[in-house]
Amino acid sequence: LLKTLYDELKIDESHLTKNKLIRCVQPPLHDLEIVEIDYEGKPFILNRNAAGAWTQMCTAAQSDKVSIHPYSGFRSYRYQAGLIRRKLSNGKSIDVILTETAIPGFSEHHTGRAVDICIDGKFELTEDFEKTESVFWLLKNAYRFGFTLSYPRNNEKGIIYEPWHWYFSK
Repeated sequence: LLKTLYDELKIDESHLTKNKLIRCVQPPLHDLEIVEIDYEGKPFILNRNAAGAWTQMCTAAQSDKVSIHPYSGFRSYRYQAGLIRRKLSNGKSIDVILTETAIPGFSEHHTGRAVDICIDGKFELTEDFEKTESVFWLLKNAYRFGFTLSYPRNNEKGIIYEPWHWYFSK
């Protein structure tokens, strides 16, 4: 499946060689659960352990009057390829896209342990998220629930700064 997706997206050996992300495997369906419905009305799906931690973290944030909502959770390899396909159709080069979006098979979202977070009324993923009370709360508290910021500014993984992307590592 991945080879077919790479061929279709024109991801070649040079892209795979330059890639600094680790391979991420999709878990079996019985390890995933629908946690809630996201802002678009789609199921927000996580690995069972991450789901429990996410729910606890949301409850704690809410009790501190801080807004955190799911933007994206589990993604299949095919869904990841669709994100790249859309960016290609909008005229972006594959080299630029791969600094913003992981190669299918290398996205933390495939594990069901990654969460892209948004806040009330701001359903977009931009660096401006770093200026919100939500990110300040996450930086101070997310570790208590097993979540860490995956792509800090100037990270060594070759991915842009993503203050909205958190990974459950317990």
